[in-house]
Amino acid sequence: MADIEGSEDVPQLERTSVDTITGRTPEVDEYDYDRDSALGSMNSILSSTQSVSSRLYEHVEEHGRTYHRYKEGQYPLPNDETEQNRLDFQHRMFRLFHDNKLALAPIPETTKNVLDIATGTGIWATEFADEHPQCKVTGTDLSPIQPDYVPQNCSFVIDDAEDDWIFNDKFDYIHARAVLSCFKNPKAVFQRAFDALEPGGILELYDPIFPFQFLDPPPEGSPLAEWNKLIIEAAAKAGRPWTNAAHYKSWLQEIGFEGVIEKKEYCTLSPWAKGKKSKYMSLWLAHDMSIGIEAWSLALFTRVLGWEKNRLDKLLEGVREDIKDTKIHAYLVTVSVYGRKPSS
Repeated sequence: MADIEGSEDVPQLERTSVDTITGRTPEVDEYDYDRDSALGSMNSILSSTQSVSSRLYEHVEEHGRTYHRYKEGQYPLPNDETEQNRLDFQHRMFRLFHDNKLALAPIPETTKNVLDIATGTGIWATEFADEHPQCKVTGTDLSPIQPDYVPQNCSFVIDDAEDDWIFNDKFDYIHARAVLSCFKNPKAVFQRAFDALEPGGILELYDPIFPFQFLDPPPEGSPLAEWNKLIIEAAAKAGRPWTNAAHYKSWLQEIGFEGVIEKKEYCTLSPWAKGKKSKYMSLWLAHDMSIGIEAWSLALFTRVLGWEKNRLDKLLEGVREDIKDTKIHAYLVTVSVYGRKPSS
């Protein structure tokens, strides 16, 4: 991923912020963009990750996918190799979208102790440790899927961020990304982060705001529109709503963080909008969703909504077709929020 900046294969594009488009949404590009061939080429971007074996925590298998054994059923997405590869792809998408930055918050040079909540494959933590050798970086997750070989200043702990935190030292910077499906009470987790920070320490959050938005009404009977509605319903019934990111800023302010900054951006689901970067990033999002939609849906639809897998498979087949349709003007809003613990 260190090759993103300056790579001949990756255009260097301007960042688009929702703050600059308040009052208007993405504009449709009438050009007939050949999305399918472009998406096909994205397969070469996927990187392999090494699955970590754990005698302590065995995996649970369901519908051909594996899930974490520790705190079984708490996190609804699988942890198998397919999902690990997608998470690493998603990480590269985030870096590209943010001009190769791992953090959007202004991290002081004096930062020494860093925590990454819900670290997943650990790719953010290992890359942050590589780029900040003066920092001690710790990643926590329910699944033992992090690599064996990491920088000396990086380590991982199998832990639940919703339990009491028992770290020996305070942190200067705490990072949490793509955690919208992780917690029953995200605000309580952010409170624990506040308590675990040194005075002046920073908490940074980054997440999409579900559901997908539509610039104009989708076609009647659209599988994407149906999935969009049902995934929100299922997540709410499971007690982990996917709509929480819209509240991050106000929650951090209520907890006591100072100087809370919120930045919103949009990314279209196919290259229907004007702008070179908008088109390019839409390919990454569409590829991520095409691979990840089964992982996002399986547990919630079968366990919570009571669907049979073959019924879900049929719906997801239609969703993937809708993703390819540039006449369906869907887009996702993402939010970055960070704040500082008072110095006194």
